[in-house]
Amino acid sequence: MWQRIQTFYLFTVTVLAVMLFFFPVAGLQGASGTGVYELGVKGLYHITPEGSAFLSGAWVLTAISVLVPVLSALTIFLFKKRILQIRLIIITIVLLAGYYGLLFIYLWQFGKTLDATMYVEVIASFPLISIILEILAMRAIGRDEALVKSLNRIR
Repeated sequence: MWQRIQTFYLFTVTVLAVMLFFFPVAGLQGASGTGVYELGVKGLYHITPEGSAFLSGAWVLTAISVLVPVLSALTIFLFKKRILQIRLIIITIVLLAGYYGLLFIYLWQFGKTLDATMYVEVIASFPLISIILEILAMRAIGRDEALVKSLNRIR
C-alpha cells in the first residue's frame, strides 16, 4: 500500500486539503477604505485591528473541504479495489473543480455586496495542485490495473 507512488500523491492531496482549513483562501479590500475581508473555508471574516468578526458562512466550501481529504484518505486504503479507487478519484476531481467555481462565485458575490476588490492568496492554488496529483494517481492506478490484467491473461 505505502510503497506505491499513487499513495504518495493521494496523501499529499489529503495534506493540502487539510491545510485549506487553517489559512484564508482569498480576500476582499474595501474600495472606500471600509476594511479588509478574508474568505476562507469557514466563511467571510471582517479583519480589524481588534480582531476578526464573522460576517457570512460559506457552508458549501466547508462541505467540499471536508469531503476531499476524507475521500482521498479513503482512496489510499482501498488499494485492493483499483476500479473503485479510480471512481473515487474522479469524484474528488469533480469536487475540487466545483470548489474553484464556488470560490469565485462567493468572491464575486461578496465583492459586489461589499463594493470591494478581490485578491487571491497563494493557498488558493492548492486545489489545482490537488487536481494534478489526483490525475497522476489515477494514471498510476490505471497502470497497476493494466499490469494485473496482463498477468492474469498470461496464466
